[in-house]
Formats: sequence, structure tokens, C-alpha cells
Amino acid sequence: MPYWMTSTLAATPALLWMFAGVGLPWALVSLPRRDWADRVLVACLTLAFGPALVTGWMLLVGMIPQANLLRLDVVLLGTGVLALAGWGIVWRRRGSLSAHPLPQAAARLNGLERLLIGLVGIALVVRWLGVAYWPSTAYDALWVYAYEGKLFTLLGHIPTRIDYYPLFLPLQHTFLQLAVGGVDDHAARAVLPWLHLGSILAVYVLGNRLFNRRTGIIAAAIWALYPHMAEWSRYGDLEVPVTFMFTGAAAFFTLAWTADQPDTQPFRRRYAMIAGLFLGIGMWTKPTMGAFIWGVGLVTAVAIGLQYWQVWVRGEDGRTAADALRPRLEIVLITGLASIPLGAVWYTRNVLLGHRPIDLPPGFWQDLAARSGVELGWLLLALLVLCGWVIVKRTAIQVQPSAQGQKNAWELRTDGILTG
Repeated sequence: MPYWMTSTLAATPALLWMFAGVGLPWALVSLPRRDWADRVLVACLTLAFGPALVTGWMLLVGMIPQANLLRLDVVLLGTGVLALAGWGIVWRRRGSLSAHPLPQAAARLNGLERLLIGLVGIALVVRWLGVAYWPSTAYDALWVYAYEGKLFTLLGHIPTRIDYYPLFLPLQHTFLQLAVGGVDDHAARAVLPWLHLGSILAVYVLGNRLFNRRTGIIAAAIWALYPHMAEWSRYGDLEVPVTFMFTGAAAFFTLAWTADQPDTQPFRRRYAMIAGLFLGIGMWTKPTMGAFIWGVGLVTAVAIGLQYWQVWVRGEDGRTAADALRPRLEIVLITGLASIPLGAVWYTRNVLLGHRPIDLPPGFWQDLAARSGVELGWLLLALLVLCGWVIVKRTAIQVQPSAQGQKNAWELRTDGILTG
């Protein structure tokens, strides 16, 4: 067996510990009991929470000056405590099935769905081989996350002079190199396909939970087979985990925001908390995750404006709008609070050490990034116009509800799209 594959496979026990040992129990703890039956959803959270907990613990021990506690025994001790606590809570909850019914079993996959899943599977295998074969060669990896992962492995601590991007990915590189006993690019990069898989699962969860399974599969396939995604996954660009966390945060925030039915309302706060955890992990990955905060602010502002406009049109008391908005504002508050522990720790540490809280690349990098999105500009503009039209149309219809409790025209028009 070639050395590059041997090194990659040598990291497998550490990956199993990070995901199945540490991430899985806390994924189950965070989800409502009825959602345990959704294996894709559980896997998505497992791939996010495992690395977050492991790297969070490594940050705490790595910041202790000159203690050199970034050692495998210390990392395993702390994560072992986290794993035992998580599995203990899971054991206690195992028989407490919610009174709300479990989602019904999905129908069999059709030909298109099987084809797309097969193509995604082939793409994952090819990209795993690519990740395993190559060492770190990309510019960002050589001077940021792969470099820092090696540095922490050799030093045993996080130097106070390090003040660039947060350490979600670099510390995963460190953990895997500690696990194999030394600096090894192939072992360190073994985590990249799993973050790649997590981003695909997050896209599926977003499409499946908000629309239906077919939508989720098609959306996940589009993302998995997107050429830029193939390039980013090869050298482990931060855009892959950022997409993972951004999509997960968007999915669960939207689930919480739209949880108005009796069978979903009890889970609103739990979904908002999960959205906040995804936001925190994203901020622990790259500061550009802050775009999600701007998105939440925009959605909240639009909701407040529409609610008070409806009250004005109907001639109702302003307290009616305040009462209707209270659950929405609660979701925003829970999401924000849940994101703070992991999302703010790196920036707080930088301030305390006298660094700038956020150190973004030079301006010409941002110009290049802006130009790379021009190809989608007209499509995004069309989508924005469509969303605006839908919101205005729906609000106008809701102001004049249908007679005799029948579905309003909006519901009738969209039933076929959302459930077909």
C-alpha cells in the first residue's frame, strides 16, 4: 500500500473518535427525540459537533502559556469526559419518545434520485483519493491552516502571536497529527472529505426539511457536483466548512422561524439553539460567517415591518403586532446566545492579547472574491425580486382571509410546489 494511503488511513481511529465518540452523542442530545429517526440529520450534526467540541477543548488547553498541553493524552482526556457526559444524557433520554409522531417513512427512491446519489457517491470517492494523494499545496493551506496545524503539533501550545483566522480547521489538523505521532500532511488532510460530506448533508437537510426529499437530493447534488466545490475540497479551502455551517444554521433557523404548527411548535427553541451552535462553529471557522448575522437582522427587520404594516391595514392595536413578534424575537435571541461560547472566544482572545479582533486579508483579496461572484449576479437579482414578490403577495392575501376557514389562495397555489 502506498505511503500516502497508509498515512491517510492511520488517521481513521482519531476520526471515528471525533465523530462517533464525541460528536454523535451531542448531536442526539441537541435534537428533539423524534428527530433521532432521521439518520441524515443526525449525521449532519455529528460531523459538525464532533470537530467543534474537540477543537474547542484543544483551544482551552492550548492557550495556557508555556504549559504545552496540546498532547494526545490531554486531548483524549478532555474529549473523553465530553463523550461520557453526552452518552450519559442520551442513555437517559433513550426511552422518552415525544408525544408528537415520528416522521413517516419516505417512499422509495426513484430513478433520478438514485442517479444523483450515485453521482455524489462517485464524486466523494474521487475527491477522497485526491485529498489522500496530495499533501498541502494550496497557498492558503501552506501559510494558514495546514501550517498552523503543524506548528501547534510541534510546539504543544498556541503561540500568542497567532492572531489570524480562527482555529477550527488548523486544530483538526493538529489533532490528527497528534494521533499519528508526528507531522504528516496526509493524516492531517484526512478530515477534509468529512467536512465536504457534512456540507452536502447540510444542503440536503435544508431542502428536505423546508420542501421535500427530492428537493433536498437535487440541491445536494448541485452543490456536490459544482466545479468550484471540487477544487475547494481538493485543497481543503475554508469555504467548504463555512458553507457547511452557514447552510446548517440557515436550515435550523428557518425551521425554528416557521415552526407554527402544533407538531413543530414545541421544538422551536431547540431548533433555534442548534442554529446558534452552527453559527458559533462557523464564526470559529472564518469571520465571514458573520454574513449570517446580517441575514438574520434583515429577516427580523422585514418581519417587524410587515407585522406592523398588517396591523395598520387592519386597524388593530399595536400590541397585537408585539404579541405576534415575540416568538420570532425569542428565536433570534436564542440563536445569538447559543453562538457566543464558541463563536466569540477567538475574537475575545485576540482583544485580550492586544491584537485586532478580526484580521481579514488585504483589500485585493476581497476584490477578487467580489469578482468571482459576478457570474451569479443576475440570477441572484432575479431570485431577490421573486422573494420580494412572494412576500408582498402572501401578505396581501393574508390581510383578506378566505371565507369559511378554507385555505387561502397562497396555500392553494403553493401546495403542489412544496409537496410534489
